Amino acid sequence: MRSHLGMLVFLSACTGKEAITSPHVAEFVQPPTLDDQDPDDGRFSGQITAAPATLEITGDPVEFLTFNGSIPGPQIRVKAGDQVAIHFTNGLPDDMWDTAIHWHGIEGYNSSDGTPVSQVATAVGDSFDYEFTATRAGIYWYHPHHRGAQALFSGLYGPLIVEDPAEAELTSLGILPADDRVVVLSDTWTAGGVVTSAEVDDAMEIMNGTEGRDLLVNGQVDPVLEVGANSAVRLRLINSSITRFWRLSVPDHVLSRVGGEGGLLDRVRVEGGTIEGERFDPETGESVGTVEVDLGYARGEIVLAPGERADVVLVTDGQPGEEWSLRWEDFARGRHGMWMEGDEMVMGDAEDDGTRPGEEVARFRLVETDADPFTIAEGDPVLLAVDRTVGQIDATGALEWFGAEGTTLDEQMDMIQEENGSWSMTTWFGMNGESWHPDHHMGADQEEAPTAKHAALGDVIRWEVHNQSMMAHPYHLHGFSYQPYELVYWPDPEDEASDGTAVRVPFTWDEYQDTSLLPPFSSVFFTVKLNDPEGNGSAAGRWMQHCHILQHGENGMMSELVVAP
Repeated sequence: MRSHLGMLVFLSACTGKEAITSPHVAEFVQPPTLDDQDPDDGRFSGQITAAPATLEITGDPVEFLTFNGSIPGPQIRVKAGDQVAIHFTNGLPDDMWDTAIHWHGIEGYNSSDGTPVSQVATAVGDSFDYEFTATRAGIYWYHPHHRGAQALFSGLYGPLIVEDPAEAELTSLGILPADDRVVVLSDTWTAGGVVTSAEVDDAMEIMNGTEGRDLLVNGQVDPVLEVGANSAVRLRLINSSITRFWRLSVPDHVLSRVGGEGGLLDRVRVEGGTIEGERFDPETGESVGTVEVDLGYARGEIVLAPGERADVVLVTDGQPGEEWSLRWEDFARGRHGMWMEGDEMVMGDAEDDGTRPGEEVARFRLVETDADPFTIAEGDPVLLAVDRTVGQIDATGALEWFGAEGTTLDEQMDMIQEENGSWSMTTWFGMNGESWHPDHHMGADQEEAPTAKHAALGDVIRWEVHNQSMMAHPYHLHGFSYQPYELVYWPDPEDEASDGTAVRVPFTWDEYQDTSLLPPFSSVFFTVKLNDPEGNGSAAGRWMQHCHILQHGENGMMSELVVAP
């Protein structure tokens, strides 16, 4: 039986229930902007406190955990190259837990990474100072890594936007819209005025991950966003859910991607639909033709796994008074189910995986504007419009971590028949065959993960992360941004109808990422350079790598990259 944790009474969440759309409609609001207390250019200083707050997000008063009293927490907005200092105070109740802040995607400042291997969590009533330089423009966010699943489900997350120096010029050129909105996507489940528990012992819920009943956009249920008609709006999207994949669509309209986790792209991309891949023999590497790969979502939609972000543009080519729906649609990610076939228990994809009813999560209301008409198309220049490119990491002399030398994502689920004839379910998660999660209270003094990777500052690595499971997993690397160059779909070993060939899909564009969605039985290959931004060894240390379905990571799908000076 679960004990009460502080002022929140956590009840077991049931992921099998359908999401309920609330009739509550709110005006779309931006996350509040954190005050900059440092007047000097190139520096940002702010204060963040974690504390409970009672909010009427879902129509009834509910006690959440918050950063600075809001969900999401305050928006931190800085420019690339700015030095950032955040004074954090743990204002949670005395009977709750120690915590910290992880700056998701920020590179090279190990002492400020906010994980159980980089710092001892800040005790209730105490403070900690985080300092880092925002080295790369892009969309980032922050959240606790100590008891992360429950912390996020309860409301502890916020956006961090690092602006590119070319954004003002790109806006003046009509490449980017002037209307710029931060959109934080999350979900939660509340009952009786409290948040339910994501720290569950139900094996199926752990395997599939806890999903909230209420889908939130900037902490609101179905908000209305007024946008100028015959213009465009820029949406900086962040998926802060602990499990939920956000497949977003605006019916009959296109979400064009201009950037992502590590900043703006060279050219506009329209994603989804099908792409061409090369079939090959995995034993010999010999090519055996081409094949169309269905990505599982429609062209012009966007899919964000937990932890992922995207910078998109929606052209509002309609008349004042029109209302368009922003919709969540289900995405087939390999949610599991188990059933009996004769005397045997069988596991496979849940019957409703990818087919659950979609729902509106926000609405665009077109209003009069004096803005100029806006057009955007796939292939249009973005960074190229100001004579810049993302560029590629020089992989000359790179270490190669492929196959067993790389990282594997492992999971297992079994049914055990008890002596009384009843069945019980077990789950297991790991990386490279080992299940590991750090102690929340020991910091850098605890033993390394048994499958930790070792490298040194300045190394360049060509790295394979191989998802060996029948479920999609979002892989996240701390401390360093990488450039994916190839995705390989391996044959399903359980599929008797498979011809045994694999499919190779190259990345035909350059970008930096820190979180990547790996479909079942697939590998992502990327190049990463272990940069030290200060040149003083600040990037040396223990950096986590893990699945960002947080219950998977916290149950063992986690390891480390240990970087020597």
